[in-house]
This record gives sequence, structure tokens and C-alpha cells, in this order.
Amino acid sequence: MLMREVKVRKRSDTGEQSIVRMKAGRSGIVEATYRMDVTEFRVFFTMLTMISPDDVTFCEYEIRVADIMRLFDLSRDGRSYEIIKEAAERLVNKTLVLYHTKEDGRRYRTVIPFLTSTSTQIDDARGESIRVTFHPELKPFLLQLRSEYLEFDVKNLARVQSQYSIRLYMMLRHMMNLKRFTVRYTVERLREIFEIGEKEYPLYGNFKQKILLRACNDLNETTNIRIDQLEEERSNRKIAAIVFHVSEQKRPIQTTRKNAKNKLDEPVEPDVAVIRRKAPVVAISSDSSLEPVVDELFSSVQPYVSRQVLQEWLTLYPEEQVRIAIRHTLKQISQGIVIKNVGGYLQKMVTTSLPLSFEAPPAKTADEKKQKELEKARKAQQQQEERLAEQTRAQFQRAVQMLREHPEWVQRVEEHLQTGLFGHFYRKERDLAENLQNPALVGPFFQIMTTLMPTIFEQLDLHQ
Repeated sequence: MLMREVKVRKRSDTGEQSIVRMKAGRSGIVEATYRMDVTEFRVFFTMLTMISPDDVTFCEYEIRVADIMRLFDLSRDGRSYEIIKEAAERLVNKTLVLYHTKEDGRRYRTVIPFLTSTSTQIDDARGESIRVTFHPELKPFLLQLRSEYLEFDVKNLARVQSQYSIRLYMMLRHMMNLKRFTVRYTVERLREIFEIGEKEYPLYGNFKQKILLRACNDLNETTNIRIDQLEEERSNRKIAAIVFHVSEQKRPIQTTRKNAKNKLDEPVEPDVAVIRRKAPVVAISSDSSLEPVVDELFSSVQPYVSRQVLQEWLTLYPEEQVRIAIRHTLKQISQGIVIKNVGGYLQKMVTTSLPLSFEAPPAKTADEKKQKELEKARKAQQQQEERLAEQTRAQFQRAVQMLREHPEWVQRVEEHLQTGLFGHFYRKERDLAENLQNPALVGPFFQIMTTLMPTIFEQLDLHQ
């Protein structure tokens, strides 16, 4: 049935639909370069549900707070209207970037805004709705679609927690609609689509952990598609492409917790009564090409780390970076420098991008006077380390005690430990208590606990 042309359209005019359509392929919205946060996506998707397949032009779309609440199964609070309004206003400044060939046969980079305007009532104290308008340049990507378009039910994304999860869902859902269940993207192409520059997650290992694995596990837990395996393709020992092996699964539109709803501006959070986490659900295929390198290097680090750890380093970081870290550490040991935890020191060096010219400090001279000075310095350092260790133990006991008294902080602590420089030390297959046995996570743990309770360590009797 044809939709009558109107100047303003409400969701009630469209029968509360939840299906959206958009141009797909390399020259469509699905694989264009842009970023939206989760709330912005919800506003954008709500607008898309108000478009009819027969529309030939855009109108002004009136979105109410209640529309988004029902569509995405959200709970409402006093800031709901402000959150929606702010997201819609941000969309006015958001653009998508397309790389495509025009009629002259040349390649172009085209930048298109998502919206032309957002209107809010300034004389309405209740503030229940806003009006938004698509940019006219989006017509070929949203109207009168006849081929190569993506169609899906946005309710499948009601529980998704990340913007990258949404982008990956759209990409894989389109391929699955085409009956393609093995989908390949180069790492460069994924970065381009997600709008992740070279300086953001520069190492592939961080990009995989922070973006790909989190998005895959998010989709597996909350949507109707499943990523069964990520297959990594190498070129010159560098990960060059990712192959996603995907399948259908039962649509998890209903929340897994009885009567639980997601907040408008926050991702769904698991229960915090327990600390334990599920093991990762995405399998990463092993790379047999690394075996000769692992065999070569393992003999030199065997006393300090396992073969599995070495293989993980070579998977996450460039081979030369691992080699430099190992050479530097062994040189330190050969020069008589005391390293109490060689495995931990190796881990720190491997995860630090060291220059090729990185060298250990010059060896100390052997004359008696300098040897005494060195011995004196070592003893002073040892005493300082013992004082710091005692202080750290007291702080750790205090922090753990306060965390037990405030279980509502557990989620915040876990999220903090999984982000930033030390995030790769966190193992999701272990619970929080087990992860805190890793010395590398103690510092970030103290940091987040101090944020949650600034006076947490003030009453401790710490030796200076």
C-alpha cells in the first residue's frame, strides 16, 4: 500500500514497524566509513523504520521517547528526552564517507551528512518528542531500493553493547542474506569501515582484543547471528585479513534476565552479584607458520615462560618486537642485573614497542670501588622494594575488603581493568579474583578503587 505524502511522519503512521532497509555493498551505507555511538544508532534506526519502501522523498520524522523505549526494550529515566535530543543533535554533525566510481570512470571520496536538521520544542516542558530530517543526498541509499540492500529487524540489536558490534552485525547480516557464511575482510578495510585510524590501536593484537573479539562475543550473546570462528590470514608474518565463519542462531530478542531492561544511554550490564565471567566464545584459528619461529625462540626463554605464552606474543605482536624484547632481557641477565620476575619483565618488554637500536645500559666497570657502590645501591633498592611490597599488600587487602562491601562496584572495576594499556593482561576466562593475582593489574585496580573511594588508603599506616 502506498504511503500518502506527508510533511511530518510519526511512527504510529507506519504501524510501529521494526524493519529497516539501507543500501549495502562497498558503495552503500553498510560498508561506508563513519562512527555513531549506540544511542545515535538507535535514533538513526528509529528513523529508518519510519521509511516506506514506496517513499520517493524524505519528510520530517517525529520521534518520541516512547518510540525508542518500545523499539529497543529500554527502561526510562528522567533524562531520556535529553539523551535522545543530544544524540539527534550529534547526528547533524555526523557524516559518512564513501569511496566509489562515478560516471566518468574515476574514483571519488564522497562525504554526506546524515541529517540536515533537528528540531525540539522549546515551549514544551514535557519534551516528549523531537523532529529530525535526513539529508537529501541519502535518498539513493535509503529510498526506492531494488537491489543490493540490507534488510533486518532492529529488535535483534536491542541488547548490543557497542557501536562496532552494530557495524559488524550489519556487514555480516548482509552477507548472510546473500547466503554467504564465510566472509573475508582485510584488516585495513575493517579499520576503514570502523573509522579507526593508524594511531588508534596501532598493534593488531590490541585491535583484535578491543574491537574484533568484543564485537564478535557481543553478537554471539545478543543477536540472531553467530561468529563461530575467526580465521587470520598472514602476509609476511603480519595479519593481513580476517575470515569470519558465521551461522544463524535463535533470535535472542527477549532479555535473558527476568523483567530486566537496558538503560537508554548505557549498554546492558550483567548481574554483578558474582564476579566470574564466561569463557570467550569466538575461536581463533592457530597459525602453523609461526611454529618455526616458536621453535627457534623457545629454547632461550624456556626457563621463564611457557611455549603457549611465546606463541601468544608472536600472534599479538610483530616478530621483530618479540625478538628485541627477548634479546634485551637476556642481555640484562648476562650483565648481572637482577630481575626478580623474568617472565613478567619479558611480558612488559614484549608489549612495549622498542626501537631496533634499543640496548641495555653499559656494563659496569669491575674495579672494587664501583663494585661497592653497586652493592650499596642494590641493597638500598632491595629495601625500597620491600617497603613498597609491604605497602602494596596493605593497600591490596584494603581494596579487596571495600570491593566485598560494595559489590555494585564490581562491574566498574572489571571494565576498567579491561581497558587502557594494561587491558591485554585481563583474561575473560578467569574471574576477577584470579585476574587480580596478576601483578600487572594491581596498579589499575588501585586506580579505579581510588576513583570510586578517594579516601580508601588514607587511614592505612604506610611506611614512607
